[in-house]
Amino acid sequence: AAANGGSSNEPVVLKMNSIKTTSDPMYEAWSNFCDRINEAANGTLDVQIYPSESLGATTDVIESISKGAAAIQDCDFSHLADYVPDYSAFMMPYLLQKPEDVGNLWLSDLGQELEAQLHEKGMRIITAVYFGERNWLTKSPMPDRAAASTMKLRCAPTKMWTEMVNVMGGNATTCTWSETYQAISQGVADGAESPIHILYSAKLHEVAKYLNYTRHLYAPTIMVMSEEVYQSLPEEGKKAIDEVGQAYPAQAIEEVESVVGPMLEDMINEGVQEVYPTDEAIQEWRDYSFEHVPEAFPEWSDNLVERIQEAIGATDSSASADTDAAADDAAAA
Repeated sequence: AAANGGSSNEPVVLKMNSIKTTSDPMYEAWSNFCDRINEAANGTLDVQIYPSESLGATTDVIESISKGAAAIQDCDFSHLADYVPDYSAFMMPYLLQKPEDVGNLWLSDLGQELEAQLHEKGMRIITAVYFGERNWLTKSPMPDRAAASTMKLRCAPTKMWTEMVNVMGGNATTCTWSETYQAISQGVADGAESPIHILYSAKLHEVAKYLNYTRHLYAPTIMVMSEEVYQSLPEEGKKAIDEVGQAYPAQAIEEVESVVGPMLEDMINEGVQEVYPTDEAIQEWRDYSFEHVPEAFPEWSDNLVERIQEAIGATDSSASADTDAAADDAAAA
């Protein structure tokens, strides 16, 4: 439907292809998000949600969106790295340090600079929200890198996810999420990672009994739509997408926390044991990530990791001493 300034009575239909199933506790949150856009758009938009990738595989739908399809897709930033390579850095282990970092990074100057590059590739981000703290659920405790070195850790088949397993010290084994339960129960994998509500929904706690609080990633989820379709919308429709999308990062944090608490309780009641790595173990993982992950991504722009830290106001304990020394040198020069 070509938009025409809103004088037509027919709303523009946007179909959202969600990876979430209707039983996923966050599906309702996405559904409510679509409703809020519709309400704010005063009849100019009709955003409809479709569960379980029923409109097609995420990567295929993203490609269609980049060519002007009137669809919306939820995904993580790594899905955009084929279009804007710097986006994969948003998924680097231990770089984002708290839930607020996700929305703040998206709306920062750096986030908007990458967004402009994405517009040139035919897409725009509607919202970027915290989706949960990612931790490892394993068959035996994984309190440090040494313990991980004996384990086969499941990850998605992308470069950043493989790097993440390298950071932890484990051996990467790739399979689809739907095959993960079987992989762990058959010993093909010794564990998997995700936010707690996803681990629980997938019933992985039935086959892996140790929840290791590695806190290696504050997971972002984003929604993307076609830039061409956005520009064709009536003003009220654009404004609804902008305002609802930019307000959502703060609301999503509360929604996630409210879902995670009860599920964590259920997991523990069902026999899961909590493992708390020491600060030293977390620092070792973090140092490994900062030293080695950027080397695997020569396509990243200069000083990207430092620019992300600056955008989220991060203070990196391991790097701050170097920065201070550099600042002193600069002052002396």
